[in-house]
Amino acid sequence: MVLNNKAQTAMIGLMIGIMIFMVAMIFIQPLGDVIDEVQTTSQLDCLNTSISDNKKATCLIVELTMPYFIAVVIAVGGAFIGARFVT
Repeated sequence: MVLNNKAQTAMIGLMIGIMIFMVAMIFIQPLGDVIDEVQTTSQLDCLNTSISDNKKATCLIVELTMPYFIAVVIAVGGAFIGARFVT
C-alpha cells in the first residue's frame, strides 16, 4: 500500500502525537511524588492553617502544577495531531 505525502505526514504526526502523550503519562507519577514531597511539613507545610499568605499562594500554585501539566500535554499533543490532519 502506497501513501501519498499528505497521508505519510498525517501518519507521522499521529505517531509523534501519541508518543508525546505516552511520555507525558510516564512523567505524571514522578511529578505527583514531587508535588506531595513539597507539600509536607518539612517543606511548605501546606496542611497547616496558620501559615502566611505567601506560603498559601505557593501551595496553591504547587497544587495546580498537575492540572496545568496535563492540559499543556493534551494541547500540544492534540495540536500536533490536528495540525497534520488539517494541512
